[in-house]
Amino acid sequence: MSPIGGVGVNLAIQDAVATANILGRPLREGRLSDEDLAAVEKRRLFPTKATQKLQLMMRSSRRTDQADAAKRKGPPAFIRGIARWPVLAHLAGRLMGLGFRMEHVRIDRKS
Repeated sequence: MSPIGGVGVNLAIQDAVATANILGRPLREGRLSDEDLAAVEKRRLFPTKATQKLQLMMRSSRRTDQADAAKRKGPPAFIRGIARWPVLAHLAGRLMGLGFRMEHVRIDRKS
């Protein structure tokens, strides 16, 4: 995960919550299977890929020569566009803070 946007720890916590929710019961019952692990991967794949795509879009410079890098000062055009609209800026900040798929701890009372 790229450090751009500072969301790596957010994803790590969401991954941990999803993993606990999905694997908690199978682990307690001693019946963990590859399908349970695949369910965790399936649950968290979209948020991870979408976040990585967004981070790539946020990069201010790609691997180019020094002259091209000097021309591009400041954030990429799409970030400047978002900043012009307060509602979009708010939503973008919320998305970066909460992620593409929020996870909530499920309390399993049947144990």
